[in-house]
Amino acid sequence: MNDAIRPDGNPSSPGRVDWRGADLRGVNMAGVNLEGADLRACDLRGCNFTGCNLRYADLRGADAQGANFQNASLYGAKMQGCDARQADFRGTDMRQANLGGAYLEGAVLPAPDRIPSPSEIARNPQAYLTPEQQQDGQGLPRAGCGDRGHDNGRKM
Repeated sequence: MNDAIRPDGNPSSPGRVDWRGADLRGVNMAGVNLEGADLRACDLRGCNFTGCNLRYADLRGADAQGANFQNASLYGAKMQGCDARQADFRGTDMRQANLGGAYLEGAVLPAPDRIPSPSEIARNPQAYLTPEQQQDGQGLPRAGCGDRGHDNGRKM
């Protein structure tokens, strides 16, 4: 990672980028590793994040109108309340990103991956858990004896 984007200037420091509230309008960040960056309430209007690693970045409340996120990774990003109107997300990995309350009017979003059917999920529920759920040993609820249509194994 570039020295200039480490909070303390030391490229080997483990700390994450903390630019809360910064005015970064129009900055070219193409290809920069901003994994876990804190960009809450930043002014990111017109920024170029093409090919950036923004995995687990925090963009809550940021103004990213017209920003270019093409082919970036926003996996697990927190984007609640982010104003991303007219932003371009084509080719972006947005899996597990939280877009609750985000403003996306006119934004170009990536085409969704094929959505699994409920029967596919039922056959292999572990495949649809987040890495955190898998690590914590959480699972999807399983159908039990109280399912409709069954009464202790007897036909109804």
